[in-house]
Amino acid sequence: MSECTSTASIYDIEGFAMAGLVVESRYLSCGKRKERVVVKLADGRSVCSECIETKFIETTKKVVELYKAFRLLQK
Repeated sequence: MSECTSTASIYDIEGFAMAGLVVESRYLSCGKRKERVVVKLADGRSVCSECIETKFIETTKKVVELYKAFRLLQK
């Protein structure tokens, strides 16, 4: 995945996942118990969240991974 073309809130990223638009995801450490969500969308854009405390990112990870799996089942 290339660098981010835009930044979005974790709620927007969860929304992209729920809409079936996320094709890839990764989670980058920002240090001091903070992480960033990076997703590649179906249209090729890479979207990043800001660095957020890991405890808040955990729910977003679950949502993104669940809907990515659901998207694969629909194919």
